[in-house]
Amino acid sequence: MRVVVRTIVIAASCTLALAGCASGSRSDFGIINRDGAYPIGFPGVRFSIEDREAALALEQGLSQGVPRGADGHFDLIALSGGGSNGAYTAGLITAWTERGDRPDFEVVTGVSTGALAAPFVFLGPDYDDELREAYTSDQASDLLQNRGLRAFVGSGVFRAGPLRELIETYIDAALLERIAAEHNAGRTLLVATTDLDSERGVIWNMGAIAARGGPEALELFRDVLQASASIPGAFPPVMIHAQRGLAADGAPDVFSEMHVDGGVMNPFVALPQMLWTWDDQNRVLEGGRVWVIVNGKADPELEVTIDAPISVAERALNAALKANLRATLIANAAFARRNAMEYHVAAIPEAFEGGDGLDFSKEARVAVFDLGRARMIADEAWTHFVEENEARAR
Repeated sequence: MRVVVRTIVIAASCTLALAGCASGSRSDFGIINRDGAYPIGFPGVRFSIEDREAALALEQGLSQGVPRGADGHFDLIALSGGGSNGAYTAGLITAWTERGDRPDFEVVTGVSTGALAAPFVFLGPDYDDELREAYTSDQASDLLQNRGLRAFVGSGVFRAGPLRELIETYIDAALLERIAAEHNAGRTLLVATTDLDSERGVIWNMGAIAARGGPEALELFRDVLQASASIPGAFPPVMIHAQRGLAADGAPDVFSEMHVDGGVMNPFVALPQMLWTWDDQNRVLEGGRVWVIVNGKADPELEVTIDAPISVAERALNAALKANLRATLIANAAFARRNAMEYHVAAIPEAFEGGDGLDFSKEARVAVFDLGRARMIADEAWTHFVEENEARAR
């Protein structure tokens, strides 16, 4: 996380220093034009975490029950952001298959690098090879291609092309067909982005997009994954064309939305924050299991901070992001405990030397993958995060 934060801070500093030289003007539109907007041709495939109507719809749906797999459980797995540390998820998941007790997840969610892993986790052990390859192959070594002086004109230090090419290598029409089939069977794949214009976290139903079919669905699916993984300041944002009703001349009212890393608003998406206070009176969630994989370190780390602008800003932002992560972990744990659900968290241990989220060298990624694999095989992956933090507080 620290390298990711440093990149954001440096990029922001350069942007402020050279703001007069930068381009990137966009057409203005009032926030009223955003209410009820949806990607062109794809109504009903997303919701905002601040949307009260969406919250009511979710509550109504949950009150009628949740799907349970062949193992008799309702299982939800949430994959966090973390850049190259997504290799930790790949190591954990593939080793879980080897152990033979991997659940058949009814809901899979992903944020940032977790969004890139989510389709493979959703499709199950048949896609373990693709998951492993995506995070340990040579192709990912080229993700961070500096834009040079062009970084001062635009909004990303690194080129967007390599990330898009990586996504297109693995996300094709055949994979979308498999996801659509699972969606139609009642399973759910969700990915989060951040809509910078409205300052809202957006949850995308990727199965619903896949079920729509055709080239437009494939393009939007890829756009959402790219947006979710586009760390602000590091990679350019993704513009998603949306519409809301009709303009005065009868044509669709079309505009572009700016989407970036879902981790800006949500470090991960397990139980949406709109449901944290919901009372499961019918006990439909009882016995369900929530699994959260944090592709990074969750605990505070003691380190002397250099008294310099970038170092202080980096340290402060890193502390804020970790505090948000821990708060979200605890809030989800409280919901799970109140509704008699199991709650499991896996994170990179504090003692591990490495885990810089923007170190995409093959050596670093393989080391994180091997760490995840070893911890799962040794049955050391899942920690009692909340209990440990409560013990520290005492």
